[in-house]
Amino acid sequence: VSLPKDPGMDNHQMLEGVKKGKLKSLYLFGEDMAFVDSNVNFVDTMLEDLEFFVVQDLFFSKTAQFADVILPAAPSLEKDGTFVNTERRIQRFYQVLEPLGDSKPDWLIFQELANHLGANWTYQHPSEIMDEAASLAGYFAGVSYERLEGFNSQIWPVAKDGTDTPILFEEGFAFEDGKARLIPLEWTPPFEAGAEYDLHLNNGRLLEHFHEGNMTYKSEGLTHKVPHPWLEVSLELARERGIEDGSLVRLTSPYGHVKVRAIVTERVTGNELYLTMNTREDEEAVNRLTSSYHDT
Repeated sequence: VSLPKDPGMDNHQMLEGVKKGKLKSLYLFGEDMAFVDSNVNFVDTMLEDLEFFVVQDLFFSKTAQFADVILPAAPSLEKDGTFVNTERRIQRFYQVLEPLGDSKPDWLIFQELANHLGANWTYQHPSEIMDEAASLAGYFAGVSYERLEGFNSQIWPVAKDGTDTPILFEEGFAFEDGKARLIPLEWTPPFEAGAEYDLHLNNGRLLEHFHEGNMTYKSEGLTHKVPHPWLEVSLELARERGIEDGSLVRLTSPYGHVKVRAIVTERVTGNELYLTMNTREDEEAVNRLTSSYHDT
């Protein structure tokens, strides 16, 4: 099989493709686009406009509510496999429980679907898939389940002899002179919403929940500690607008609105606001307020 050299569409481009009528169907796995993507009002509309939508995930997510077909996947404790983290570290994990109900490991779902479409895949274990990846991707050339056995790990790039690369570019970059290439970007003026929108909202994560909390809200302990998001409001803004800890406030942007509880804090100042992205409720989702603008 020859792999394509040109990249495919990212999630933003796919939704634009739906809008333009170029993309009719979508197969999504392991992502809750209806919560985590910016401007989810637009995302929801595009998901509704799909002619056929398949979602493969561990739980019945917000995104799964738009699906025509839902394929139940098994989590890490119910299958063998590997994780690759942002450090580039490849780690094995081991099955300790049987998959619940009709759920299956992702690789097995893909294989069964491919075979229904005429393929003849015969993988028996994810280690065989890793061996194939190692034969195709130079960065993974020396990766194998045998070398990862016993909770060992490898950091890619991994040479064929198993030597990994904890630190990149120690001997220089991949240019003749060994120096990095820094490419300046053309500055784009920020979007101006107008005087009507006089507050500046920042958003991000917090320790207890990962992203929107699609999986961490399944933990009773984490949910008990942080049951919902909160809006951080400065002391001066709270005094000006009569906001107290626990006040229910409504935030409105050119793209939508949310209702969320406030907490008065010195962590923000003036007209600056901070809203965490974790939520179980649609009306609290910060991406109801965000635009479709994104960096490349």
